Amino acid sequence: MFYKSIIFRVLSIFIIFNLLFSCCNNPVEKSKKRNILFYIGSDKNSLDNGNQGDEPKQKIDAIRAGWRPGEGEMIIYTDQSNRDAYLLRINETKDVNGYYGLDTIKVYGQENSADSKVLERVINDVTIGFPADSYGMIFFSHASGWLPGNTLNNPRSLVIDNDNGGGNREMEYYDFAAAIPDKHFDFIIFEACLMADVMSMYELRNKAEYILVSSAEIVSPGFTVIYTKNVMNLFSTNSSVQNILAGFGQAYYETRSLVSNSMTFSLLKVSEMANLASVTKSVLKGQSLNSENIVVEDIQSFDRPRALGSKPYSRYFDFAHAIEKLVSDADYKVFNEQLEKTVVWKISTEQFLPNQSGFDIKRHSGLTTYILQGVYSELIDPAYINSSWYKAIQ
Repeated sequence: MFYKSIIFRVLSIFIIFNLLFSCCNNPVEKSKKRNILFYIGSDKNSLDNGNQGDEPKQKIDAIRAGWRPGEGEMIIYTDQSNRDAYLLRINETKDVNGYYGLDTIKVYGQENSADSKVLERVINDVTIGFPADSYGMIFFSHASGWLPGNTLNNPRSLVIDNDNGGGNREMEYYDFAAAIPDKHFDFIIFEACLMADVMSMYELRNKAEYILVSSAEIVSPGFTVIYTKNVMNLFSTNSSVQNILAGFGQAYYETRSLVSNSMTFSLLKVSEMANLASVTKSVLKGQSLNSENIVVEDIQSFDRPRALGSKPYSRYFDFAHAIEKLVSDADYKVFNEQLEKTVVWKISTEQFLPNQSGFDIKRHSGLTTYILQGVYSELIDPAYINSSWYKAIQ
């Protein structure tokens, strides 16, 4: 019995030693962390104390109500009318309303949030101040995608900042892209109108893995209606980014009755935009998208020219619909195969603001394009011809 006891003890020590050795050499993998930057540019434009009230505050409050600590940082840059610009962090302490509080990380003072140098600095401040395994960005402001500044009365470019010395200041899409380090974001979500154009998305092809975007305008109150229940899903690193963003877009679609049953959304794997440009060039065979080759009235469009304060001609046409009109069935099949690798999810309502100079949605490929028409020869046509996208497909 004495020897059996000794043997038992020796075996027990051996087993414990091996377990400890195994744990030391195979530690439990630490969960990856994703931080999110919410960039709000609403300085003296209609999003700030406009018809819907203070939209930035409503969105921040909705996020604070749904946020949970321990799963990543939510960092907010906000530049609003008659206030300093701030970098804020949602903290771990709830206030009397049950919302998690806000820490002021930096006070930037009065500045132009439509300056790409400001965006670049904010991204850098977040990256240095709040290191993480990966990052996402939600971008909220007025926007009109690839269109050059001062084209529309409202909305405009990517950000409009009317403060600090007067004059409308707008961020062009290529400056927006240049402010973002390559491969920096897992995703960018545009809570901004008309951003699904191929020109902008091609420019952003190296900046994020996925982009959630709208071909048409985003009807107020936008994502405010889903932030509380769905914002934490964006921090998950246990599911694919594609599934997370498609789920976020689907959740928004389920609220369509709250936004006049008017929406278009698509999820793009923007790393495929270079391949899409190559295939588009191949099937076009030197043809250009212009009104001499295409009857523009026959192509699905996604803007409301009269409502947006411009000439009564569209500037955002369904990309696939336009290509289909120009190429053979065989070439269109090749094109569509690549398009499906690029637009990995999309959804839309049947109409868009029909009682407000709107339109029916009969085609929705998830990307839009411009078609040269001659009616915008002073500003828009040259901007399109000089775009990186146009040069890539001609």
